[in-house]
Amino acid sequence: MNRPPRIVAVIQARMGSTRLPGKVLKPIAGKPLLWHIVHRLKKSRLIGEVAVATSANPLDDAIVEFGRHNGVRVVRGPEDNVLARFACAAELLDADIVVRVSSDAPFVDADFIDHLLTAMIEQDGDYVLLEEDATTAHEGVDPMSRRALDKLMMDASGDPVAREHVTGYFKLHPDFVKIARAKPYPKLARAAGRLTVDTPDDLAFVEAVHARLDAKAGEASLGDLLMLLEHEPSLRQINAHVRQKEIAPQGGLALIRCDGGGGYGFGHVKRMIALARALRDREGIGAHFAVNGSEDALAPIRQAGFRAALLSGPTASLSGVVPHADLCIVDCRDGPSRERLADEIKDIPVAAVVDDASERRLAADLAYYPPVPQVEDLDWRDSHCAVRVGWEWALLGLPPAAPRARPVSPRPTLLVTMGGSDPWGFTLRAAQALANLEPVFRARFVIGPGFENRNATARAIVALKSNFETIEGADSLATEYASCDLALAAFGVTAYELAAFGVPAIYMCATDDHALSASAFEHAGMGVSLGVASQATDRAVAQAVWNLLNDRERRRDMRSAGLMTIDGNAAARIARDLAAALAAKRSAKTMQAAV
Repeated sequence: MNRPPRIVAVIQARMGSTRLPGKVLKPIAGKPLLWHIVHRLKKSRLIGEVAVATSANPLDDAIVEFGRHNGVRVVRGPEDNVLARFACAAELLDADIVVRVSSDAPFVDADFIDHLLTAMIEQDGDYVLLEEDATTAHEGVDPMSRRALDKLMMDASGDPVAREHVTGYFKLHPDFVKIARAKPYPKLARAAGRLTVDTPDDLAFVEAVHARLDAKAGEASLGDLLMLLEHEPSLRQINAHVRQKEIAPQGGLALIRCDGGGGYGFGHVKRMIALARALRDREGIGAHFAVNGSEDALAPIRQAGFRAALLSGPTASLSGVVPHADLCIVDCRDGPSRERLADEIKDIPVAAVVDDASERRLAADLAYYPPVPQVEDLDWRDSHCAVRVGWEWALLGLPPAAPRARPVSPRPTLLVTMGGSDPWGFTLRAAQALANLEPVFRARFVIGPGFENRNATARAIVALKSNFETIEGADSLATEYASCDLALAAFGVTAYELAAFGVPAIYMCATDDHALSASAFEHAGMGVSLGVASQATDRAVAQAVWNLLNDRERRRDMRSAGLMTIDGNAAARIARDLAAALAAKRSAKTMQAAV
C-alpha cells in the first residue's frame, strides 16, 4: 500500500484531426510532432512510462508504426470515444495516475508536470489545477487519478464532454472529484498566446520559433520560447488569429463540394478555401473537399492544409468522401439535382449553398448571395432554406488588404486578369485589342495556372507591345491588386476581389448571367460592364480602357465605391453563421433526446 504510485503519461493522438489531418506526424525541426512530446515527457522524474492512445481506424496504423520505431507502447480503442481509449490504456498499463497529454502541445515541460504531480500526490487529489488566479504558459497536460478515470467511466461515460475531452469534464463539474491545487510555477508564470498545433499556421509558428532559436529537435524549451516572445512579440502574429476549441462539444467536419480547374477556372476553389480556413481557424471546424473538375484544382486545396478528392463527374455521389460530416457546403455550377442533393445530405445536420440559382438550393438549410438581379427572381416556395442576400455575403478568394493611398504616377498600371484558366481566350484577345492604344500605360497580363498553351500565350502577348508584361506562377494577386490603377477582368470571383481592394474595373462577361451580375457592380459604381464579350468589339474594349485610364476622378470614385460596398469579411461571417446553425441543430437534438 505504501509503494509509489505508478504514473503513466498517455498521449491521445490520431491521424484524422479535422483541422490539420495527420498533424501528429507533421515534422517540426525534422522530427514528428509526436516525437517532440514523447522526448520531453521522458525527462520527467515521476512518469514511469509514456504511451500513446489512438483509434482502431486504419488511418492510425501510421501511429502504431511510429510507436514501433520509437519504442513507445501504442494502445488502440474506439475512434469516437477518447475516454474509453484512456480507460483501456490505464488498464493495460496498470496505472495509478494517468497524465493525459494532448498530441498538439510540442512544448510540454517535464519539470512543470512533476510540479503538478507532486501537489496531487501530497494532497491525495484526483485531479490537479494551479491555485486560483495563477498564470502559466504551459498547456496540454492534465494529471488525474485512476479513481477519477474510473468514476468518469461509471458516472459520465455518456456525456459528450467526458467522451471527447476527458478531464475537461472536471473543469465543468468541479465537485465531481477531489481537486488538488498546485502552487504557482514562477518559471512559466506568464501568458504566451497559442502554443498548440491545430492548423497550418500553428505549425508555421512552431517552425519559425525553432528556426529563430536555431534549435534542433527537442532542444527548444518552453522557457526559451517565452524569452524569445518577450523580445520578438511579432512572432505571435503568425497564428494569433486561430481560435482554441472550447471544452463544450463544438467543432466538427465540413464537406465542401465545388467545381474547379479546366473549364471551371479556380474562383470557386479559391473562395471555398477562404471559407474552409475561416471554419477551421475561427470555429474549430475542419473541412474535406470534393471537387468536380480537374486534378490541378486539388493542388491549392492541399497546399492550404485540407484533404481533397476528385469526383468522377458533376453528379458523382458524395457518399464515401468522408465517413461523417456535420456541414455540407455546395459551390458549383454543374452538380446534383435537388432530389439527389437532398438524398446526399439527409444525415448531415446543416447544408448550405453559395451563389446557386439552380433548383438544388431548395434542398439546403442556408443560402448566401450577393445582391445581383437574378436573386430577386428566385422562388423559395416549398423550401425551408434561410436566405442571406447582401454585399456582406460576397465571398472572396483572399482577404483584402488595408486600404491605402496609391501613389500618383504619370504612367498608370492596367491589370488584365481573366481567371485561372481563361477557357474563353479573353487574355490574348484583350492584348490584341489594347495593342492599338498609345503605350503611355503599363499593362500586366495574368497567365493563370490552368491556361492552355501558357508559354505560347505569354510570348505572343509580350511580342505585341513594349509596355506589355506577363505575371506567371502567382499564388495570390493581392500585391497586384494593391498596386494597379485599373483592371480589365473576366467577370467572376475576381470582380468581387477587385472591388474589395478598391480597384476600378472593366468587366468582360462570358455569359448573359455574368453580364446581369456585372450590371449590379456597375450600378453600385464599382466598375464598367462591357456585357457579353462575344458581342463587344475589340474597339469597344480598348475605348473603355482608354477612357478610364484618362479619367482619374472617376477611378477615384470607383475605388471608394468598392471599398465601401464589399468589406471582404464574408468568409468569417458565413463561417460564424454556419457554426451557429450547427450549434442550434445540436442543441435541438440534445433537447429531443432529453424528452
